[in-house]
Parts: sequence; C-alpha cells; structure tokens
Amino acid sequence: MADDELMSSPPSSGLADVGRAAPTTGADDELLADPPAGAPPGGLDGYRAGRPLRIAIAVVMACAIGGTVWQVSRWRDEKTAEAARPTLPEYDLSADVDDDSRPRQLVWSSGEARLGLARVQPGVEEIVLPDRRIRLAPGHDIAQIKVDVQDGKTVSIKVLVGKVIHLPPAGAPADPQSPADPPATVQ
Repeated sequence: MADDELMSSPPSSGLADVGRAAPTTGADDELLADPPAGAPPGGLDGYRAGRPLRIAIAVVMACAIGGTVWQVSRWRDEKTAEAARPTLPEYDLSADVDDDSRPRQLVWSSGEARLGLARVQPGVEEIVLPDRRIRLAPGHDIAQIKVDVQDGKTVSIKVLVGKVIHLPPAGAPADPQSPADPPATVQ
C-alpha cells in the first residue's frame, strides 16, 4: 500500500477488525444510562444507609462524655467537701496513762489563744475563762475558738469550727437580789 492510500481510507474503529459488536448489548464492561434492577447501591446510597449507625455512635459518645464530666465533677465536689470537713484530732497515748486522771477542763486567764474542745477522750470538755465557761453545743463533737483575755476580762471570742455554748463562771456568787443568770447561749 502506498502512503496515499492509507491517508485516503477512513479510519476504522478497531472493533470490526476484531469481530466485536457495538457496545449496545449490555455486557458487563459497558456503562449503562440506567443501572439494572438489583444492582449494588452507589456511594451516596451507602452513606445514607449508614446514617442511623453514625447517629447511634454519636449519641453513645455524647452520653459517655457527659457521664464522664458528671462523674469527675462529683468526685471533685466530694474531695472539696472532705477537705472542708473538720477532722477529729488523733492522739497517741501510752497505755500506762489512765484517761480518767487527765483533766477535761482548760483554764485560760490571759492572752490570745486558739483553743479546741472535743467530746472524745482525752479532749477538753470545758474552757474556763475569767468571766465565763465555754462548752460544746449539743450535737457537736468538736469546736475551735479564738479568744483574747486581757486584765481578767474576755475581750473577744470567735468560733472557728463547730458550735459552743457560753455559761456563767462556776464560782459566781448567788446573790438573792441579782436577777437569775441568763440561759446558756449557743454561738
């Protein structure tokens, strides 16, 4: 064949040369405008089908995060309450000392002090000041007070922990002309 003949002949598609038919028979290697019934879903159909599972996973994750935050908050609140709770003092007493021989009364006559009261042995049950006595209020096991005594008079008393009651001095004279002692006051 000459070069002129090759240029003048129409190009062939190559399918006729191999013996194949045109792509209209519906073979597996052809693209169709409408997929046949029962065909597997496409990418967007799979995404839509997975939506309920993704929603369920998101709800479980949100509940897990919320529960974790709530639990950590509860632990922090318990730790704060535990730190704020007054603690009973611990004593290491030798076995040869009898608790009944220890005085449960503390006498304070001058100066500033931070004093404590406790119902359990060997704690102090009563603080005696020059012009009053201080005891634990009913229902309280411990208390701490800050006192300032100057020249035989109590200048200030501040209750730091717990509640206390104020009583008149133990040796107060009972004068028939004087009015009765006021009842104990809780502070």
